[in-house]
Amino acid sequence: MAKSDLTKVAPPKELTEEQCAAVLKRLGRNLARFRNTAELYAITEADAANSKKATQAKDDFVEAFEDWAQDTLKIIWLACREPGGGQPPKLEAMADTSTTGLPPLPPTEQLTPLLNTVVLLHVTSAKEYSSRTRAFLFSVGLVDEDVVAATLKNPKRAIEEAEKKTNAAREEHAQRSKIMRMVGMGAGAVAGGVLVGVTGGLAAPAIGAGVGTVLGWLGVGGTAAGMLATGLAGSGVVCGTLFGAYGSKRAATVIGEYTREVRDLAIKPVHEPKETMAACLCVTGWLDSADDVTAPWTVFNGDDTFALQWEVDALKRLSTALVDLLKSQAMQYIKGQIIRQTVLASLFAALSPTVWLKLTKIIDNPWMAAKSLAIKTGKVLGTLLAERVLGSRPITLVGYSLGSVVIFEALQYLATLPPSRVLGLVQDVYLFGSPVTAEPSHWTAIRRVVAGRVVNGYGKDDYILAVLSRVSDMNWTVAGLGPVELQGVENIPCDQVDGHLKWRGMIGQCLAQCNAPGIDREQVHEQLNKKAREISKDMDMDEKEAKAAVQAGPGSAPGSGGEEDLASDGGDGVRKRDSMKKLAGTT
Repeated sequence: MAKSDLTKVAPPKELTEEQCAAVLKRLGRNLARFRNTAELYAITEADAANSKKATQAKDDFVEAFEDWAQDTLKIIWLACREPGGGQPPKLEAMADTSTTGLPPLPPTEQLTPLLNTVVLLHVTSAKEYSSRTRAFLFSVGLVDEDVVAATLKNPKRAIEEAEKKTNAAREEHAQRSKIMRMVGMGAGAVAGGVLVGVTGGLAAPAIGAGVGTVLGWLGVGGTAAGMLATGLAGSGVVCGTLFGAYGSKRAATVIGEYTREVRDLAIKPVHEPKETMAACLCVTGWLDSADDVTAPWTVFNGDDTFALQWEVDALKRLSTALVDLLKSQAMQYIKGQIIRQTVLASLFAALSPTVWLKLTKIIDNPWMAAKSLAIKTGKVLGTLLAERVLGSRPITLVGYSLGSVVIFEALQYLATLPPSRVLGLVQDVYLFGSPVTAEPSHWTAIRRVVAGRVVNGYGKDDYILAVLSRVSDMNWTVAGLGPVELQGVENIPCDQVDGHLKWRGMIGQCLAQCNAPGIDREQVHEQLNKKAREISKDMDMDEKEAKAAVQAGPGSAPGSGGEEDLASDGGDGVRKRDSMKKLAGTT
């Protein structure tokens, strides 16, 4: 656990005025580029919609983003000890974005405390941690959020720890000065400057007593010192806003208001919450058991991680239907043909209408019912996120299958709200095996709402999702099967997922493949060895089994009775699989 220490959330004393000015210049240009990219996403969305409403939304977003960018530049200026003095710089509309030829940033041991200062000033002044601020700073360098959180939770200890270091440094300096005087060299005055009236009567006595001395020794003065002292004095309020929503009476009330829309809805912690500076919310796509609400997400071991429980009964019914579909003769035939390197699209085109009808009878009702509930749940989730039920901190959203639909709809809802309200809400989004359209125009709003990464993980050989999409929507352009061709969307091929049910056991591996932060590699390995292996055992075929499945054919028309009537399988799917294995052994 990080130790609370004011010296780690203040600009390093070793940084010269020239270095601070150079940092401000480079970060200012990075910020201009960050702003321009975000505004480009908003313009792309407006152009795709081509309506007055979309144009107004774009203008509102640009205005809100501009306010955030100017505030951010001011805070960076303060953290850099106000280079040039006077008024803070402005981020011009045509600001230079090139960093070519500029001095490099200081080493990490000096840059990180400076960036920590920016976070602390931002959080204590805004009373929230914007996902835009987090995404921008993480694009620049390493931020030690654990130290910032520890300082906010225990500012008194942060000051005491800094005082120890300050006193030790003073003693060392005094001893050095004494030696220098003895040899006739003399010594300069202690650097750092005098801090006058830092607290302005706003800091609590326990904080105000030592903070002025410490900040003065660290060389922090002026407006930055006043903001830090005031922020530390009011850190209890900040912590309540930042971390305090989950599990509170208010959060329970907000969630309860929407259970009429969605009958089963709850937010479950995956691990014991640690009150981190950011949080992650994960959404499962179907449930073999109630444990699957949280079980897939134990691969996260960084920020506070929660899982959305939604419509458990419907997702259990869907799980049963997916297994029945997988074991059906038609699906065994399709899998066998794929193994024999038949192109999915041409294979589907060759299947008779009667085969599609029997597949529809197995899966259509539970799949469409669950998908409809996912859409409703997504709108409710969007409302809950806007209400900051997980605190006023950046939220990363992760989901697979219908869990991706929930998140997709939540983001679409957030896009309809005033940008000033949701600008700094969502950090990153990771969607896997998404049964949603890959049409770029449907993703432009999401790209605008999300501050950081938008990742689309897809399995091009996911024949189960292909069947589900065909029987339900007659839609081939599905994000879970291929890339979304939109600037700002990262498309990650997850070729190891060659059947939809495999997402459950491979989600950790796919997140690691995307370089998602906070992934526990040991947990990923355990998930692969246990759940993924168990699922693959039921799904995978060898060459002989594939040949047997193809020879058995896709089955006959429904209603003919016998084993071929897949609409009323009644367990015959298991016997068919066994018979095909026997056939494979004798071929």
